[in-house]
Amino acid sequence: MEAATYFPNFEYPASEVSKYICILKDFTLMLNNGDIVKFTPDNEHAFKAWLDNNGVENIRKENNWVVK
Repeated sequence: MEAATYFPNFEYPASEVSKYICILKDFTLMLNNGDIVKFTPDNEHAFKAWLDNNGVENIRKENNWVVK
């Protein structure tokens, strides 16, 4: 099954999002052009699943993502 290109109320297609991080219910996303956008979805689990299903990189899964 193919993932949807757009998520409701989020203005960018998944193909324009390169990375994301979620803190509580707030998402910070890096677009392919380097811009940073913030988004708070009504359903954070569904939005995260949409990002993951579209192959958008979760920064938390990168090695050494935490700066000490």
